[in-house]
Amino acid sequence: MQGLSNTSRVIADELRKAERSINLATRDTAQFLLTTLDATEVHSLSPAMTQRTVKATVAALASLVEGQDHMAMRAHLAVERVGRQLGLTETNWGEGTPKPTTATLTEMALEAA
Repeated sequence: MQGLSNTSRVIADELRKAERSINLATRDTAQFLLTTLDATEVHSLSPAMTQRTVKATVAALASLVEGQDHMAMRAHLAVERVGRQLGLTETNWGEGTPKPTTATLTEMALEAA
């Protein structure tokens, strides 16, 4: 069981890193969009000049948000579900998340009933 516990910690750490990377990329991309829009305004440029850049940046933000959905809402919950099925507890995951959320615990209680 110790090997499984250690593996779960590694998986949880890697999942946290991936989620953090997506958050940082989203923040940096949003900042780039703001800077581009500010530069357009400050230099009285036509919005048509930066339209392609703004459009591409907004699309990149949408992709990052979709990626966050996949990691935080799907992979995260799937990893937790598999861990519980293997008999792992919150302590097996180490500090921080992933740990069962209150909603997940409520769902588990309803399933057990």
